[in-house]
Amino acid sequence: MVTRRAWIGALSMAAVARPAGAQMSIPYVAPVTKPKAVTLLLGSPSGSATDLWVRGFAPFLERHLKQVQVTVANRVGTGSLTALRDLADSRTDGSVIAYASTPFHIVRMVERGAASLLDRITLLGAVTEEPVILVAHPNTEIASLREAGAARPLALPPPASAASVAAAELAQMLPLEQLHFPSAAAARQAAAAGNAAAALLTLSEAVVAIREGKLVPLAIGSAARHPHWPETPTLREVGIPLVAALRRGIAAPAGIAPETAAALPRALRAAVADPEFLAQAETRGILPVFRDGEAWTALARQDLAELTHRWETSPWPLSGG
Repeated sequence: MVTRRAWIGALSMAAVARPAGAQMSIPYVAPVTKPKAVTLLLGSPSGSATDLWVRGFAPFLERHLKQVQVTVANRVGTGSLTALRDLADSRTDGSVIAYASTPFHIVRMVERGAASLLDRITLLGAVTEEPVILVAHPNTEIASLREAGAARPLALPPPASAASVAAAELAQMLPLEQLHFPSAAAARQAAAAGNAAAALLTLSEAVVAIREGKLVPLAIGSAARHPHWPETPTLREVGIPLVAALRRGIAAPAGIAPETAAALPRALRAAVADPEFLAQAETRGILPVFRDGEAWTALARQDLAELTHRWETSPWPLSGG
């Protein structure tokens, strides 16, 4: 039995063992911060090439925004403009953002009379540049494409694509019939099979076939030679004064809160420098290039003016829902 005297003695010894002034403490547990939910809208269907790109990029947004959870939401319709329309009507606290690409979305705005949509969104920053590239069946020389009366056409993706937009400027320099295919894959296959004299695609659409030797790059539509294919001349170098590329990035509603408007571009810039993103881009033949919102918007408005004029004078066929 523990006597009263023994119990008091034990308390005394505990007091001696603890330094003077010390207090009983509870281990600190850091508070759990719930990640902010961010919805990333996308106007392309699930499983499409664009959908796969966006879902591949979303983790880099999470990584560099920190304390956010990004959920991709497909909003298909109106030629891929439904997502941007929903974005324009969303809250401006950064909880809803959207994937945007130029010139693709500008083409859709022009052909559907929705040019004012560009004023209702904010282009925050582009993270890639995918130059167009002229490719053909092996042993094809670019000089042969300039011969008048060529029997085979120039294969192109659907009219709203970056390559098709660029092709409109090629007509006088490459006297080939321009034939739009239902998809970039179909245009690529036509060139690889020799059924088309050549194809104009974005590099990411042609890179696998080039690496497999099914197509050869004749010239690339970038300002300088591509670092992965330095032996391929630019279109300018072969006498075709054309620079054209697909740019992918992120947009927000117009009037987005200033704090969020600053944080998102910082995260995009950091993503472009992320070693894992760089490796992923190299595999796909994509150039990771950050272009801030101001510079990207200037290019988009230039596209808008040029494409509006083209639509009014020589409209292209509508494609897509």
